[in-house]
Amino acid sequence: MSVQQNRLDLYNTGEQIVWKGRSSQLLNSGIYTLALLLAAASVWAALHFHHNYYLLAGLAALLYAAYRYLVIRSATYTLTNQRIIRRWGLLNRTTFEIELYRVKDVHLYEPLQLRIFGLGNISLISSQRSTQIFELTAVRQAADIREQLRHLVEKRRNEKGVGEYDTN
Repeated sequence: MSVQQNRLDLYNTGEQIVWKGRSSQLLNSGIYTLALLLAAASVWAALHFHHNYYLLAGLAALLYAAYRYLVIRSATYTLTNQRIIRRWGLLNRTTFEIELYRVKDVHLYEPLQLRIFGLGNISLISSQRSTQIFELTAVRQAADIREQLRHLVEKRRNEKGVGEYDTN
């Protein structure tokens, strides 16, 4: 049992993790491509013009690509039977969460460049003022997760006796 599971059990009796995941590094593919091209160009320039300071541009690009890798790697999504949680940050951690009974709608968006790799984006529209739109970006099996979310939201609303009423 993980530390996070223990935390959930301590604070929320009956809360169980249904799914854990993170965004795909495919989100950084453009940055990785540019960083490799810039690194290659800087090596070429350093060899042809005999100035090693050209290598600094390539090094900076590679360091930025590594930073972007760590940003995506540090972000996690946790879906429980009561809420959805997003944690992210390298040095300073930020946590957003939405109680499932506050979710009004669940949208699935699968652009071609993500769908080719079996990925998709899920957007949750909630009645929670601090986090009205909650996004899970570039996650695997997005259609299945969306269905799980939809069923969990309905179940949680029934448990809490909550209904959605829009006034126009």
